Amino acid sequence: MPLSGKISSNRSVPTKSAYFLLDECLPYTIGDFLYELGYPIITWHKEFKGQQGYEDTPLIQYLGAKHYSWITKDDKAKAEHERDIRTAGISVVWIRGLERDKGKAKKNKISNKDVHRMLTDKLEILQQEVSSSKSARYFLLSFKTGYRGEIIPIEHQITLDYFFNKHLPKLNRSNKPY
Repeated sequence: MPLSGKISSNRSVPTKSAYFLLDECLPYTIGDFLYELGYPIITWHKEFKGQQGYEDTPLIQYLGAKHYSWITKDDKAKAEHERDIRTAGISVVWIRGLERDKGKAKKNKISNKDVHRMLTDKLEILQQEVSSSKSARYFLLSFKTGYRGEIIPIEHQITLDYFFNKHLPKLNRSNKPY
């Protein structure tokens, strides 16, 4: 199924404001819930009417044409699509700590509930950062332990060069899971 470029809901996407697409590797119910509350997010499930399995390169091109930012945890996209991301000029938010493969050993550091909390807390801040920038922005979204041990969602603004040339090689050398 070709990517049509049309939003499947009745709501209009702001033209001057950043809008995020939640990738299929993340729980779409979280994004749909946040969308209904008025957050600047749409899920692959709404956008593509439940169709799954789009290849990353056409998806990235689609996001660039729609001026969407991408929220993903997709390891393949992290490892293989620097050029596509640059060419499309999209902003990307990588979520750290969520592993969705049910057949593999548990590497989870965060739950779906944590993803919901991170996006609820940080999505509007990320929207402001992306919409006020003249170029693509890149973020790692994760948790840190704060005062009294509470878990605090944090966003780290990074460069694409840092992400692909320093962050990923460091992870690959250490074999540490997110």
